[in-house]
Amino acid sequence: MARKNNFVKEKYPNIYSLETVNNRTHYYASFMLGGVSHQKINLTKMYNATTAKQASDALEYLKSELRANKNPFNEVGDKVEDIVLEKIKDRKPKNEMSAYKKKLEGFYYKYIHEIIGRRKIDKVKDEDVKKIMKQLDGYKKEYKQNVQILMFRIFEQELRKGNIRYNPFYDIDYGTHSNKPDFDIRLNEPIEEVARKIYKTALEYSARYKLFFIMTIMLARRVGEIHKLRCGNIKKSSNGDWYILAKRDITKTEIDERYPLPSEVVDLLPQEVLDEEYENEKLFDFSEASISYNWNKLVKQATIDINKGYTLTSHDSRKLFLSILASRGVDTDLADRCISHKRRGIKGVYLDVPYDIRKKIFETWWDFLRDY
Repeated sequence: MARKNNFVKEKYPNIYSLETVNNRTHYYASFMLGGVSHQKINLTKMYNATTAKQASDALEYLKSELRANKNPFNEVGDKVEDIVLEKIKDRKPKNEMSAYKKKLEGFYYKYIHEIIGRRKIDKVKDEDVKKIMKQLDGYKKEYKQNVQILMFRIFEQELRKGNIRYNPFYDIDYGTHSNKPDFDIRLNEPIEEVARKIYKTALEYSARYKLFFIMTIMLARRVGEIHKLRCGNIKKSSNGDWYILAKRDITKTEIDERYPLPSEVVDLLPQEVLDEEYENEKLFDFSEASISYNWNKLVKQATIDINKGYTLTSHDSRKLFLSILASRGVDTDLADRCISHKRRGIKGVYLDVPYDIRKKIFETWWDFLRDY
């Protein structure tokens, strides 16, 4: 942590305070117990002590834990606060607390620390991220981008190291999304041909990503949601139909969603998918960071004619779904409900499209893709 002043001795025995560059006070303890010297133990980090009196009480508790031969220091380190502040310190220019670094640290303490700061990084959940982002509703997009700068990259690095199983900051709107130009500006060929090329190429793609990209184009769901699917989300009805029941903890709409599965997906599902023993196992074992790279590789392999300076992203599968079905006479409100766009207005809230109708719309889409 960047320091502003030297340690100040408080009136309580063995308690010291230290003011950070953002005028926040942390409380420390230095003491001897059982012949062992303990120096500058951060009681604010360990016990959230925000006053000298709280720090003194925390110190007595700490001593009682040590006397009972417990190790209260096991929970110190690898917490979100430790990692974030270290990353801020390591930003350029190194060894110097620039105005930008101070701004990031202040933002962290104001909007993030109270929610997840004292947790181990593998204990941060989707609902915590939602709380952080909800605070920023109505703020300028730069606020949400600060979350991306501070948290997304850190969690992605921890994911690659194998320290966490997924990145809860991945499928988040950081205010960087803007409306893309229409397909007829970005593409040099009909969108119908583009969609079928993606479908055909996904069927022939490398085994590790084949199932994922088939689901991306045939289900038109958000890639973050697909990536979070577990075996327990895959269901088989009594009539033999397969479907996904995506729980609210992985859907952006924060409600349970049900949608059908085509035979192309069912044929590639692992055998254990309906075994209760594996219900918490992730369907995909690769990181979110690899999705974009492999999608771009798939698009190139599909030989899609894209105008210079433009792109075709995995999220465009949703736009292809809606645009093509609309051109074929499918009601856009009904198609929109199939891919669960966030519901807006009275109509969005109260329009309930039965599963059988949604299934027929998906089947129309699948039949179109297969007709190449």
